[in-house]
Amino acid sequence: MYKNLNVCVLGSVGVGKTSIISSSKNGNYDREHIPTIENRSIKLLQHNKKVYNIFIHDTASIRELNFLVKESISQCDSFIIVFSLSDANSIETIQFYKDLIYDTLKCKKGSIPIVIAANKLDTRVNDPTIYQKVKKINRLYSLPCIGCTSKDNETTNSVFKLLLNSVEKKTTKRQIIPKVKFYFKKKFSSTY
Repeated sequence: MYKNLNVCVLGSVGVGKTSIISSSKNGNYDREHIPTIENRSIKLLQHNKKVYNIFIHDTASIRELNFLVKESISQCDSFIIVFSLSDANSIETIQFYKDLIYDTLKCKKGSIPIVIAANKLDTRVNDPTIYQKVKKINRLYSLPCIGCTSKDNETTNSVFKLLLNSVEKKTTKRQIIPKVKFYFKKKFSSTY
């Protein structure tokens, strides 16, 4: 039996929302950036002996299309907010999207599974401060945060698995303890 889950992927322009979805679904990475207006797809994922039928809402990043983003948010029960490690300005949109989720759904803060994906890890692999930056994001927004790269579907699948961990903790009424999961390619894997 499948458990259905509606996931909304949010973030500013060019952070790699569509690339994360594509990489996670079928291992593809497309270097060309094609702006998304709105796209929907389905992904099956087994996690903790359960099979999830994940309906993914890939959203537009253009503020003029916020009415479409709000419509996608209203249809979803869990969220991934993406920012780019190679674009400091994209970090500033995390709070905007977090507030937009709570305002659109008119619910209490902390009551909905939300994770943050720090994308484009491959562009910062030699930066010794990157772990501290991701950990700071985790503390600042009090949400689970994970580093990933769209070029590696193992790390993009980890984004969805972290979200499923949050979903399962919410549904069993256990409190989410924010964690930073951080991946340096396939050689280094650690949870903090």
